[in-house]
Amino acid sequence: MEEIRCIFCEKADSQAVIEENGYAGRQCSQCGLIYISPRPTIDEILKLYREDNAYKPAETHIEAELFKRLHAMHNLKIVTSFVKGGAILDIGAGAGYFLDEARKRGFKPYAIELNQIQADFIQNTLKIPCEQSLLNSSSFGDTKFDVVYHCDVISHFFDPISTFKEINEKMIDGSFLIFETGNLGEVNHKYLKLFHRFSYPDHLFFFSTDNLRDLLERTGFNFVKIYRYSLMPELTGSRILATIWARMSKSRKQGMPPDSNNTAVKKKSDVNFLIASFNDSPIKKIIRNIFYYFGYLLRYKLGYILPKINQPQTVIVIAQKLKR
Repeated sequence: MEEIRCIFCEKADSQAVIEENGYAGRQCSQCGLIYISPRPTIDEILKLYREDNAYKPAETHIEAELFKRLHAMHNLKIVTSFVKGGAILDIGAGAGYFLDEARKRGFKPYAIELNQIQADFIQNTLKIPCEQSLLNSSSFGDTKFDVVYHCDVISHFFDPISTFKEINEKMIDGSFLIFETGNLGEVNHKYLKLFHRFSYPDHLFFFSTDNLRDLLERTGFNFVKIYRYSLMPELTGSRILATIWARMSKSRKQGMPPDSNNTAVKKKSDVNFLIASFNDSPIKKIIRNIFYYFGYLLRYKLGYILPKINQPQTVIVIAQKLKR
């Protein structure tokens, strides 16, 4: 474990605003960045992903194909409004469905994914080139990219400033960096209680919009545009479903023998666990897809039109590499 300061202001006068799994998320009093300190070492973080011990197992990403493809099609509409084709790199590609959809639209896909299960799926099932190492100057040889994309990955970067500089070096002048992330660095603290978990220590940073602009300016990019989607409908819906499921689980537990080992009533309930509980049911896929489809509608359709100031959001940022 190591103590760190705000990566932008280099100040240490930050109060803990999130506490989870023995980790403290501290918020910089000057710029609003939320960061874990003390935090695991880079080797411990890499081990977390390579050994599939992260919050969402690899199989969960692969099984969530409907949501992942809906999400990919939504984001690719934005991507293709700026870039029509070329080489596209997805960092932290997960199951690779975004790249598979991008290929259908004329892009040449490349993936970076540290998790062995997902990397194998990308290479062997989707037939997309995939590397399992952190992005560096030798990644994919001399290939330069027209688009670099990542979704909900920036919060996992151990050193976001250095990583964005590495990204910049692998891009063609004038090409686009497009990524999606949350905005917890600018959210009123009263909304933090709506989150079932913050996935510590998977997540190392939570940014504000100003943080993202600063990061781009420091690393050779021009901020172009931002799309905002409220997470309030999704967060509220998840809490309601979790409450209903917890009550159902409690009722089931009361009717069971005291020595029962049924984990369905012992594990803390959330929507993901609700879906997983249908593992042995023939309707599992139908139930799962219903949840994923409504989750997509709540986030990207309803969330697009609702108020967003100081509220939890997912944001899609468009940036362009400065020409030298």
